[in-house]
Amino acid sequence: MTTTRLYQKHTRRLNLSLIALVLFTIVSCNKAFDNKLDLSEKGQEQQGNRVPKVLYIIIDGARGSAINTIQAPTLTEISENAMQTFSGVSDANGLASTSWADMLTGVNKTKHKVTQTDFTGNNLANYPMFFKHIKQNNANLRTAAFSATLAFSQNLVSNADVNQNFNNDDVAVKTALVAELKNEEASVVLAEFNGVERAGQQYGYAASIPQYSTAVLTVDAYIGEAMNALRQRQNYEKENWLVVVASNRGGSLNVPPGQNDGTLFSNPLLNSFAIFYNPRFSYQYYAKPNTTELPYEGKAVPLANDSTANIPADKAAKYNFGTTGDFTVEFKIKVLRRSTGSSNAPILFKTSSPANSTTGWWVIHSGINGGWRFGGIPASYMVSNQPALEVGEWYTLGFKIYTENNKRWVMIYQDGVKAYANPVDITTRANQNNNEELVAGYRSGFGNTTKQLVTEIKIFNVAIPDNVILAYACKGAMSPKHPYFNNLIGYWPATDGSSGFFKDQSPFKNDFILRNKYEWAAFSDYSPKFCVDLPEDIYTRIPNGIDIPNVIYGWMNIKSLNMGLDGKTWIPIYNDVKP
Repeated sequence: MTTTRLYQKHTRRLNLSLIALVLFTIVSCNKAFDNKLDLSEKGQEQQGNRVPKVLYIIIDGARGSAINTIQAPTLTEISENAMQTFSGVSDANGLASTSWADMLTGVNKTKHKVTQTDFTGNNLANYPMFFKHIKQNNANLRTAAFSATLAFSQNLVSNADVNQNFNNDDVAVKTALVAELKNEEASVVLAEFNGVERAGQQYGYAASIPQYSTAVLTVDAYIGEAMNALRQRQNYEKENWLVVVASNRGGSLNVPPGQNDGTLFSNPLLNSFAIFYNPRFSYQYYAKPNTTELPYEGKAVPLANDSTANIPADKAAKYNFGTTGDFTVEFKIKVLRRSTGSSNAPILFKTSSPANSTTGWWVIHSGINGGWRFGGIPASYMVSNQPALEVGEWYTLGFKIYTENNKRWVMIYQDGVKAYANPVDITTRANQNNNEELVAGYRSGFGNTTKQLVTEIKIFNVAIPDNVILAYACKGAMSPKHPYFNNLIGYWPATDGSSGFFKDQSPFKNDFILRNKYEWAAFSDYSPKFCVDLPEDIYTRIPNGIDIPNVIYGWMNIKSLNMGLDGKTWIPIYNDVKP
């Protein structure tokens, strides 16, 4: 099944389901509703009159993109009513043992400590598989596990009423699984198949390899038998089954350079899939996040004549640059509205007035033509050879003060490139220290109509080399990996998103104070000149194996808030709002 086709096919149905869900919620706001799978504080209430149960199937070595291509009949059928992704990422170490532990405990390897193929040094006693918490919640629930891999059964499965291993025999696993599902006492059932993994190891993990695709279709048929047994249960209509089918990882495969984005998403060994099925679920597809055209995003405060950011003078003294020493100042700016009145609209400054006769330093718009200027330390430093700062575009501006050949110089930069032909000699420039505030934004009397976002304000106590300035100008938020991170004497991302401050992330903690009227506004902008680092949560924006225990706990009405889980909760959308 192709992602695009399925997405288009189900968009209208999903929207109708959302409308139905909203209407139902309005007329029954005092009634517990099983679409609220929120595990942050407590388990959900009993789901109507139906008894919650779980069937969890793990297919070893089933590469997500291959599963998406092969279109196995049973998986295709249940995907119609499922939350799903074929772009999951298993643990970066690529070990089956680690990914299995993630999928059964809901915590990562720093906690369960399964980092060896033989499970030595593990911490599963403190972070056991999910059967334990199910039994603690209700000792009468029957838990059963059937596996094809001995190490899986011996090292990971615990608190099971039934734990059987069939030594690389998927057929035997299927037979035992079907028999268990015919048992009316069955409540939480786990099955692990490894035939796909064995085929991949021998022949390769590509969907185009007949032996591999046949292995996928074979286990899909086993799942079909299990689903038939499930639906034929005597009390099936009184039960509420969550069916999870997922792979522990993918398999090694050569990736064409054009398809490799340099992230873990491009590693076939880590490419897993997950399907969460219930006949009442609507279709939900989680695609791989965009990793090649990342936007610069966050929340910022538009600075204008009714909003400024100020650091009081008594804390701003370290941003005087005196007559000695090296410094670098950088920031990002997005002009929202140009000045239509007076020139010299301020951007960032430490002076009483952005005029050539005052002491201090300032970066200002040089008039309504959109240019900009740096002044103060050099008496007047025009950027006459630079294009205007266009409204709605992001720029990285800055200047560097440095010492060379017993002289002191200043150079300014736009998007990491020198914005002037030659540096200015400021060796004999008068001391520009003052007792003024450091201000981002407006100064009364100058550029009264200007409106702009000013973010990523950085001040270093060192002259950063030109090649480093250029390499990092395209970045979004600053990373501690920046080679001069420890030279910061002030760093204000200014994308905090709340409170009345631009928080200083440097050791000095000199926050900008937002004054007058201000409002945080979300932004998300992409430009080809950006080279934004991957967000820290990029791999958790789609379901992964580590999330499965968390979803199971919610389904089984088990509180998970204090379990220390690392997985996320994924909330289904229902096409049937009846209890």
